[in-house]
Amino acid sequence: METGAITSAQLVDAFLARIAAHDKQGAGINAMTALLPDAHAQAVRRDRERASGHARGVLHGLPIVVKDNIDVSGLPTTAGCAALLDHRPARDAEVVRRLRDAGAVILGKANMSEMACSNGRYGYSSLAGLTLNPRNLARNAAGSSSGSAAAVAAGFAAAALGTDSFGSVRAPACVTGLVGLRPTHGLVPLDGVLPLALSFDTVGPMTRGVRDAAMLLDVLADARPGVDAGVYAAALRAGLDAARGVRIGVLADYPGQDDEVRAILQDAQALLRELGATLVPLALPAPPSATPDARPDAAPPGAATAPGSAYLHTIYPGLLAPLADTEWPAQLDAYLAAGVGGGPRDMAQLVAAAQAWSAAHPEREVNPRTLAGMRRALEQARMQTAAQRARAEDALAAYRAAIVQCFHDGGLDALLFPTLSCPASPRYDRQDPGYTVHPGNAYAGLYVASAAGLPEISVPAGMARAGVPVGLSFMGARHGEARLLSLAHAFEQARGFRADGPRAAFRDSSTGPDPMPA
Repeated sequence: METGAITSAQLVDAFLARIAAHDKQGAGINAMTALLPDAHAQAVRRDRERASGHARGVLHGLPIVVKDNIDVSGLPTTAGCAALLDHRPARDAEVVRRLRDAGAVILGKANMSEMACSNGRYGYSSLAGLTLNPRNLARNAAGSSSGSAAAVAAGFAAAALGTDSFGSVRAPACVTGLVGLRPTHGLVPLDGVLPLALSFDTVGPMTRGVRDAAMLLDVLADARPGVDAGVYAAALRAGLDAARGVRIGVLADYPGQDDEVRAILQDAQALLRELGATLVPLALPAPPSATPDARPDAAPPGAATAPGSAYLHTIYPGLLAPLADTEWPAQLDAYLAAGVGGGPRDMAQLVAAAQAWSAAHPEREVNPRTLAGMRRALEQARMQTAAQRARAEDALAAYRAAIVQCFHDGGLDALLFPTLSCPASPRYDRQDPGYTVHPGNAYAGLYVASAAGLPEISVPAGMARAGVPVGLSFMGARHGEARLLSLAHAFEQARGFRADGPRAAFRDSSTGPDPMPA
């Protein structure tokens, strides 16, 4: 757009044409829940501003979609739940306001695992149904930011916003061949975001490359003393030299790792050594349990349920769940009460409305496990004592301190591990006898950054035989996004891997090629 080769209006129109051809029709990706009727008009205004010499920055005129738990004025915020279709926000979420101020065009909202809880149905919502993975329509798009990832991978938008509590940006980015960034907890504001657990919730960019993620973070992040504007994109100027002299800990006890994923990780280690990085095996400290009676078989929202992962049996049920489960009701109540539309005003009303919806629409029911999770959260919030809450907070603080100490003792700049331990599994509504994985929770490694509050970025690193991308994660120190992004960018450039464009379902489209091919 800066060169005049294409206008924002032309780009928006091209994306809208692809959405019309392949979201509900054609390939049936089902990534979108709503489109803003003024998207073209937004783009025309941005083109006029650019023509008059008033471009607002690098995002000026860029079409972006946001996850449907992020408030956009003029559209309902449903979190994928049909019972919330009448919930209307009073204003844009702060992150959306920042995007608009930077000149971005908001195209619409993306489907998601209902209430940001996949619970075995990755990318499914009672509002919109199942989001498909554009790279392989028979495999899941992970969760819970499934629609955001699928929209970018399918060529429906230039970039997207997702939310991440326990892997919901990183996992969908991994299986769709995107870059997904979970920032340091607290770096990006959560005003106007429907909460899952504010102790862990973040908003992060989902993009085709590291540079786009850095540019978006420059817009989304809060200002910090001593940190210059544009610092994240500027950090990428180091190029391949960003990896030289860096010390990286490779998780040696990563559970349930698939052979294809292991091979991609080994190749990445060799490449990073060639770039001048030092790699050392690392075993992370076991977290303290916040609850002596933690359910060892508990699975977090979005987790696979296969047994055998030490992370699953410690970090989630023992450390994250005691806070997340009990925070959810009160925080969701406060969010719903601030809406200006109709519909449920608290979690109890939402459960009742969701049950009624499921009874009336069994073909598009609310995920029964998500409903059960809301009921359990209401009960646990009522039962938790002040002493139990304090113990949970102390356990989380102790684990965060232990991870910081781990970085310090090892002289580490980053950790490296597979974003998911296995390639994307089949859709929940299909069986694939040929899909075999080693026992373990595929999301296990993602809980470390969630618990520690640290930044993590998933970068495409290879392709599994099933035609689904495999991503690797770099995790950095608190507020270490500049160094983390520069390292991820160096790896991305040296690896030279981009997941190929959307598969055969898109190739004969009358709408033409992807407006922004990888």
